[in-house]
Amino acid sequence: MSQSVDLARAQQKFARRQRLVRWRSWLPWAIGGGLVVLAGLVVWLFYFSSAFAVSGVRISGADTVPVATIEQTAAAPAGTPLAKVDLRSIAARVRTIPAVADAQVTRAWPRKIVIVVTERVPVVVVTDGSRYELVDATGTSYRTVPNRPAGLPEAKVTGVRRDVTIHSVVTVSASLPDSLRAQVGSISAASPDSITLNLSSGVKVVWGSSDDSERKAEVLSVLMKRQAKVYDVSAPDLPVTKGEKR
Repeated sequence: MSQSVDLARAQQKFARRQRLVRWRSWLPWAIGGGLVVLAGLVVWLFYFSSAFAVSGVRISGADTVPVATIEQTAAAPAGTPLAKVDLRSIAARVRTIPAVADAQVTRAWPRKIVIVVTERVPVVVVTDGSRYELVDATGTSYRTVPNRPAGLPEAKVTGVRRDVTIHSVVTVSASLPDSLRAQVGSISAASPDSITLNLSSGVKVVWGSSDDSERKAEVLSVLMKRQAKVYDVSAPDLPVTKGEKR
């Protein structure tokens, strides 16, 4: 009788051990299957459902460019799952706005697109006598205004190589110390190599090209200790003054 009981117990232990072995062999597959289902659910939730679809745009950094202009140009795809939005394309479109120097676009979960713009900052105003163009530090003319803005050097640019000349004028203006830039009433430039500063006092500074502008500014600061009507620093190693008062 006891032998039959022991046999039954042994058979039960063997059966439990077999079930445990089978469970352990199937466990990785069960876990893997569960992960696949979970991954599929996540993909569907973020890429195909409307739970995280674009519902609006948040814009910062815009002071002179209308927010409505940025929104219209960005053309953010409302209703599209946020994860599928091409951020680079949106940034590229915003950068086509003339007054925008750069644009960074990011996702703000769960349903927003964030656009941070960097606007161009004018360093000189270029005029042909009838209009005024704002030009930034890269030499890019990005806006035309009816009146001359206060606080910016005015550049009268003529000649055929206009873009190159404007870039040279910007380089020269950027090299001037603040104290001297404040004295500049206008800048005349018929070519990239014939730039002249016209000071508010009536004094002229023949600058020449934009080459060695920092060196020319240093020489001019020393040269202006002598009172003269014309200072020529086009050749900074051989500066010349004209109409010098004795």
